[in-house]
Amino acid sequence: MFKMKSIFLICFSFTVFLQRILFSQDAAFYSKQGDSLYYLKEYEGSVNRYEQSLQIDPLNADVIYNAACVYSLLGKTDAAFGKLEELPGLGYENVRWISKDSDLEKLRDDVRWRALLEKLQGNLDKRKNIGNMKIVTTDISNFWDMYDAYKNSGSIDDISNLYFAKKSAGLNAFTKRRVINPKEMEKVLKAYPRYLESIRSNTLKLAGVKDKLRRYFLKLKEIYPDVYYPDIYFTIGCFNTGGTVSGRMLLIGAEMMCADENSPKDELNNWLKGNIGEFSNIEKIVLHESIHTLQATGSETLLEASIIEGVCDFITYLITGKEMSAPHYIYGNKYEKGLWKEFKKEMNSTGFQRWLYSGEYSVGRPSDLGYFIGYKICEAYYENAEDKQKAVKEIIEVEDFANFLKKSRYEEKFD
Repeated sequence: MFKMKSIFLICFSFTVFLQRILFSQDAAFYSKQGDSLYYLKEYEGSVNRYEQSLQIDPLNADVIYNAACVYSLLGKTDAAFGKLEELPGLGYENVRWISKDSDLEKLRDDVRWRALLEKLQGNLDKRKNIGNMKIVTTDISNFWDMYDAYKNSGSIDDISNLYFAKKSAGLNAFTKRRVINPKEMEKVLKAYPRYLESIRSNTLKLAGVKDKLRRYFLKLKEIYPDVYYPDIYFTIGCFNTGGTVSGRMLLIGAEMMCADENSPKDELNNWLKGNIGEFSNIEKIVLHESIHTLQATGSETLLEASIIEGVCDFITYLITGKEMSAPHYIYGNKYEKGLWKEFKKEMNSTGFQRWLYSGEYSVGRPSDLGYFIGYKICEAYYENAEDKQKAVKEIIEVEDFANFLKKSRYEEKFD
């Protein structure tokens, strides 16, 4: 009997382990279906998908929030508050967004609303103290332990046990935002062995940039007193992105941001070759992504997206004093007038391919020239402002992008 029980426990534990490896994909599958049904205004189906996602991943604050929005739209006030009241305990703190989200309009006269905001504000206020800011590099050392073991064994179990089973909160969030899992990681290890070896020493130096980053964040506070400090997680992903955010967690994909002149790129595809970052720029990369955690809104048009990215580059320049030297800035400064005329024709469209995020569409010129245009608009706004600190606040918190462009007087330089 004891032996049978032991076998059962082993099988059960293994099943749970497999579920932990695979759950983020399954949860994301249902969550994305929920998103699609939401946009179709099929709210009953949408919330059912969100609930299925939460059965697998019950602590995903983003999905909990989305479910609350749909319950609100359905007029199910108690169910909506049931979800929202989970958020403070999960560290959710986006008071600005929740306060203006039209999906939650029906809830704001409820006596529970103010108490909810007070709890969320309490979470946010903790971010004002730089002493509470986490800069975490444990995923880096875990990755290399796994990498060396996998080279000898060739077993995906080593990837699962030595990396993903030990993941930080940041890597856990990363796996929910990008396709990062043991199976995809094995493809990476097989596809880019020489490149990965070349960046090992640089990734292991990331722990040494913590003090410098903290000094830069204190400079940010000097020009933007309303700063909230993010938690920064250096991880190694599957070459999906160099950086993204989850709430106020900043997630850096070190595999894409730690190259140098000795890093071979022949294993990489064209998109990766254009998006691999230099380790010497790591502080600027982190600061750029951190500004995204302070911005008030997302983007729909090319103009909005370009300004949002340009804001991050411009504020990073103000903090570091280092000029932008990426290929799209060198090219942009040379052909600025022609680029603006071209950009202006497309700026209200929702097609970004030739300007942002899609290097394969940038034939004959660098990709991401939208960053350059957005930067120059922010630069003009700042230079034309009498109160520079107020201008920094307005640049970071911009929401009316057409008016921002007009007030920048950027176009006047070409008259």
